[in-house]
Amino acid sequence: MDPYAGFEPSVGEIAAVRTFRIGRGGTLCPLFSDEAWEDGANEARCRNVPPGAVALHPAPDPGCTCGFYAYGSEAAVEYRHERHVLAVVSFWGRVIAGTRGLRAQHGRVEALWLSETVPPELAARVARRYPSVALYRDRAAMLAEHPPTPLDCYEPMPAARRPWSGRWWSAAALSLAVASTLPADWLGGVAVAQWTDGVAFFLLMIAAVALGWRRPDDPAVPRRRLFLFAVALWTVAPFGGTLGVLFLRLPLLEVAVLTVVQWARVVRAARRFPADVD
Repeated sequence: MDPYAGFEPSVGEIAAVRTFRIGRGGTLCPLFSDEAWEDGANEARCRNVPPGAVALHPAPDPGCTCGFYAYGSEAAVEYRHERHVLAVVSFWGRVIAGTRGLRAQHGRVEALWLSETVPPELAARVARRYPSVALYRDRAAMLAEHPPTPLDCYEPMPAARRPWSGRWWSAAALSLAVASTLPADWLGGVAVAQWTDGVAFFLLMIAAVALGWRRPDDPAVPRRRLFLFAVALWTVAPFGGTLGVLFLRLPLLEVAVLTVVQWARVVRAARRFPADVD
């Protein structure tokens, strides 16, 4: 089942979590839309139609991507904005639920957590604009008082890990990439350098495969495996001589630079308050 694909009939309201951008006036806007949510009930509508046209179906629809999106738990949220803004929203009406979250027809913000990064004056504007929303500065307290609704279709999310536990593998992979870039003379000659690159390639490939077996339910695994595969290709590029450098290392270097730039822009956007939405 896709993250939001399966249809889950339900009676009553379903609580789920999501993040927002905060506009200058204290408005709560989706990450990919400038249309602010209102205090109280909100109704989703399909926007996958030409300007001025009438939607052919109510939102959400199984054959479309429309509807209000939310996650089943805070561990499932995949956007960096949730490190500063997290909301518990009640959903009702037509609901399409999947393995990690849901899409819904109606939604109402029940509680909102704002990190210390959000300026106090902006938090005050949010409170004035959404008087029915319980505002928190303690994330754990909000989730304890407004817990998300568990659904049978949700897949278990991996337990929280220590801050350093997800970094050792990337540090090791980068060390192998740096070692592969060093002059052959520094490593004891061409033969030793080639042997080192070959061993590094196989270690990285084994690590990429094992990563999926060890944490199959971790949504971060696919990109981590892609990273390991990319570093593995980097280590074997010297076996192709000049062509290996031109057709493997240069493209990989370009992708790495673009990835870092995009990551930096996302982090900066997530920390920008107020957001440029109104």
